[in-house]
Amino acid sequence: MSASITRKRQGTDGSVGSSTWQQLWKYRHFYLFVSPFFILFSIFGLYPLLFSLFLSFTKWDGITAIHWAGLYNFQLMIHDELLWRSLWNTLVIGLLYIPPMLILAFLFAQILNSQWLKFKSLYRAAFFLPAVTPMVVIAVVFSLIFSSERGVLNYLLLGFNHVLPIFHFKAIHWLDSENWSKVSVAILVVWRWTGYNMVLMLAGLQAIPIDYYEAAQLDGASPLQSMRHVTWPLLQPVFRFCLLLSLLGTLYMFDEVFVLTNGGPGTSSTNFGLYLFNLSFTDFKFGYASCVAYSVAIFVFGASLAINRLNRRNSEAS
Repeated sequence: MSASITRKRQGTDGSVGSSTWQQLWKYRHFYLFVSPFFILFSIFGLYPLLFSLFLSFTKWDGITAIHWAGLYNFQLMIHDELLWRSLWNTLVIGLLYIPPMLILAFLFAQILNSQWLKFKSLYRAAFFLPAVTPMVVIAVVFSLIFSSERGVLNYLLLGFNHVLPIFHFKAIHWLDSENWSKVSVAILVVWRWTGYNMVLMLAGLQAIPIDYYEAAQLDGASPLQSMRHVTWPLLQPVFRFCLLLSLLGTLYMFDEVFVLTNGGPGTSSTNFGLYLFNLSFTDFKFGYASCVAYSVAIFVFGASLAINRLNRRNSEAS
């Protein structure tokens, strides 16, 4: 019986390879319909990825001939102060905006998941709107908000002097100060991406069965205790997913920094995304830029694997 099945699977010449080609020819029309995706992906996705890996070991400015450099680019990274400065700025900006953004997203998701709230669809759209607003519009609005002379924030801050004269508030140079420029970028990012994370957490909250809350109520749990012992444990996978997206978004953030501060003043707000852009399309060091991008990507890949393994262990433990 098994021998007959094997003969059917093989081709006319008795080889399994010919059978594979027969199957490919039989379903050639289906492969033809899906081939445009693979062709376009190979041209615009796979080839640039492999070519960038090759450039990591070369010196190339995009115009002259490519020169093999070996591990020189990797050695150059160790002494690149601007690279380490940009990574430090990226870390600071991430620490400034990720915790408040995720906390606000969780609180807003809790409110929008309440039974007593009306016009939920309107509020969800309003919170999500900043994530799809063109960055040029956001840049113009926040430039006016953070203006040192006529900015809304400084106007409100100086207005507190009439209410609380004991504090003596002064105008803050949001975009012209090395310290406050990072805070300005963090405020913009919180405003733009809180709604996006809120939608993800809201989906996680709506996936929690209501029976758990009813059982907690029967046991005498307060709303705060239900949030602590029911909502939070079941929402942890979504929260970790949002955290992972935020970490990746922080590392490769470009639009917000470019349009608001352009990395200034000096290099005080230059993050890794803007540094990589300037290295490639301002200094035209494509080989070194590819080396930096791949090195950081490998580190991010390892960190992502560690976070996923931690999530798996916590899920198995629970």
